[in-house]
Amino acid sequence: MNLKEFSSTRKGQLIICCMLLGAVWLFLLIRFGSSYLRDIPDQKKIAAARQELSKAQSEFEKVNAEYQTAQNTKKAYRELAASAWVGMVDGNVETALRRKISNVSEKLDFRLSRIGSTSLKRINNEFSSADITLQGSGELTDVIRFLAELAKIQPRLAWQQLSLTPDNRFRRPSQANTVNLAAQFNNLPATRLNFSGTLRVLVYEGPLTPEELNITRQPEITVPEEEAVEPEANPEVTEK
Repeated sequence: MNLKEFSSTRKGQLIICCMLLGAVWLFLLIRFGSSYLRDIPDQKKIAAARQELSKAQSEFEKVNAEYQTAQNTKKAYRELAASAWVGMVDGNVETALRRKISNVSEKLDFRLSRIGSTSLKRINNEFSSADITLQGSGELTDVIRFLAELAKIQPRLAWQQLSLTPDNRFRRPSQANTVNLAAQFNNLPATRLNFSGTLRVLVYEGPLTPEELNITRQPEITVPEEEAVEPEANPEVTEK
């Protein structure tokens, strides 16, 4: 059987097709096989890739930790600013702080011998501290009630200095110059205290608005300048 007769049979055609297909695959393997094999990574390349991936993951974790630290710092900054005195909500600290303290004094009918002027001290570009000095005297229970009411003022005030001393003008009489000790003892007033101290409040003067700080306390009612009471240097001491 010659080639022509062989190719005319079904079996011959199938064999010839397989041979042609094999030749095509051989050609493709010779033409592109080397570059294909070259692109297949070996163990060394796989280990290097894993090392690079591990390094990238470490860098990501470091950057993410720094981001979280920055977010926590930002949150703490906002909370600090919101807890401070904010002029757009609490008013002018130089007059409004003194007015808040005077309101507490009037509410409790507790007379202060002195309320000093507000002293501002710059901390940085966005924060200041405001100090105000107080002096007064009264019965022990009245002084405690007044101090407790001051602690309710918002924003929160902090005592930088507080001195409490007995009022020595009301010491018990000695037996040597007293005829009827029991009678005079019964007429003694209740225990009295003198107190003096300096209150401080943190003042925020940064760019964030009360809405951005999420401040919920009620705004201070502004008093016209002509109605604002100027602090007295040394007013007369009034005893209760």
